[in-house]
Amino acid sequence: MTHIKDISETIMIETSTDAVKVTLNAKQYQLDRLEQYQLFLTQKKHLLSGQIVESSEEKLVIQYQKSKQIYSLQEYLKRTELFQRLLLAQKINFLSEFLSSPIQPFIHPANLFLFGEEIIIAHRGFAHSIIPYEITEEEFLKQYRALILTILHPKFDYEQLIEGNGTLKDEFSKRIQRANSVAEIDRMIGEQVVQQKTKRASEIQMVNKKSYFMFKWGTLLLSISTIGLALTTGIYAFDKLPAQERISSAETQYIANNYAGVLTTLKDDKPEDLPSGAQYVAAVSAVQLDNLSNEQKTAILNNISQKSNENTLLYWIYIGRGNFDRSLDIAQNLGDHQYILHAYTKLYDATRANNKMSGQKKQELLTSYEEEINKYLEILESETDSNEAN
Repeated sequence: MTHIKDISETIMIETSTDAVKVTLNAKQYQLDRLEQYQLFLTQKKHLLSGQIVESSEEKLVIQYQKSKQIYSLQEYLKRTELFQRLLLAQKINFLSEFLSSPIQPFIHPANLFLFGEEIIIAHRGFAHSIIPYEITEEEFLKQYRALILTILHPKFDYEQLIEGNGTLKDEFSKRIQRANSVAEIDRMIGEQVVQQKTKRASEIQMVNKKSYFMFKWGTLLLSISTIGLALTTGIYAFDKLPAQERISSAETQYIANNYAGVLTTLKDDKPEDLPSGAQYVAAVSAVQLDNLSNEQKTAILNNISQKSNENTLLYWIYIGRGNFDRSLDIAQNLGDHQYILHAYTKLYDATRANNKMSGQKKQELLTSYEEEINKYLEILESETDSNEAN
């Protein structure tokens, strides 16, 4: 049995092939609330099923059920390369969903498990009845940051990293340690994943080119006898492969901060058909090129990640392409007043700068856009006043 500690509490945990047993002392639970707590021990997404096997005034023992296919996160990290650990770090964002929930996960690598691609929690607390109790955003950020760093550097001690201890030599880890929000950390991880993908792609580029030319000539020879096969492989060779090359090129430009190059490279690709990573790269590039203040850009980018709602990413991609009507439609679908206002402002500026439009139509559109802009300015001002009052 091992003692493990999160930001404030220490529990005893024992992991076997088919179970995870957690023992709490008398100060870590309320005996009269256990019946209600049992309701929250059923199996749910990201949660192992559990049951109370012993309860008294001295201790509480909870046993969580697992199978042989569910294995320890700590063991997985020991035999995994950096790129796989980065992908794993992207998946723990779901922990932030528990911030406003009565269920509070005990955040520690020894309490996390993997089932296929899903990360699963064993012990979790409940309200003010079972530890861990509800924590503040600041406390959550400390644990989240430490968990990310532990995933990236399995040799470091998680409990020391919570308090900012540990000798982190690489600049990327130092940036994570300085991060002020979960969104900022998620963005850093996303960018690092893109960078690593680009690096891996460049390493196999020569092999891919040779394979491509062999494949191309092989297809031409086979087409003499099999026209159907030639058509099928032709679609891949001349459509899919170039699309993959454009995405790889855009990711490389993004790493080099060539945001205009990203949008130019992907300009002929339908945004909805791009993979999430490419959508994220294009959306961030559009934000960086928009005529916003640095403070506005920072605020927007802090709320964008590869896990963002697809419509949010599409909104900015279409803004970057100058398709403001499509951006407006997406913003209205999202119901985001700030995005709607920004789209109307873009439409107003674009219409005013359009010298090929008839004068009458131009004035009608400008009047219409101005009315909408004033309308949403009032809505946002009202929302701000309401928030300040609360």
